[in-house]
Amino acid sequence: MAKRRNYKPLTALIALAVAALVSAAVIFTNVTYWVVNATKPPAMKYPGADTSVAGGQYIKVSYDYDNTQDINITKISVIGFTGDPTNYTRALRVCNYYGSTPVTAQLIYRGAVNQPYGQYVKAFYVYWTSPYTQPGAGFIGSSTYTQSATVTIGAGQCATVGVYLKIDPSIPMNLANGQTELATYQVDIQFTMS
Repeated sequence: MAKRRNYKPLTALIALAVAALVSAAVIFTNVTYWVVNATKPPAMKYPGADTSVAGGQYIKVSYDYDNTQDINITKISVIGFTGDPTNYTRALRVCNYYGSTPVTAQLIYRGAVNQPYGQYVKAFYVYWTSPYTQPGAGFIGSSTYTQSATVTIGAGQCATVGVYLKIDPSIPMNLANGQTELATYQVDIQFTMS
């Protein structure tokens, strides 16, 4: 009669070892350093050629800093003529002077920031004039355009933004003095780099 061997303890030990390997987690650390530097953005905004027409009395570009949001803001002040559509074709230049590759730019209409007399503004529409691309962003009457078409701005190149305005001819003359703010609208310029 052959002697039988008892493999039950060995089988139980192998099962425990496999269970331990399956439930064990391997944790290790791989160190990374993230070095943060700063430079000017590849694309920036500059006054357009229309700011020098008539001594700049109809359109001005200035720069401000919003310390509550920690962002730079470019302010473009434009005067519309009552009852006559007004079109500035070279209000702002968007230039890719600091980048080495092309950027894609799009105008995004965010809406009114302040409009004490906004009911008299019948059209506020910004658009790419060079290269000419439609649609723009803003509103004309009851039609709103939230995003413009995109333009590609090559390294060392600029694109130009124009603005179309229409002011209600029934505006009270004390408000049509060229100094009273009728409304302020936010239009972001969104850049994409590939």
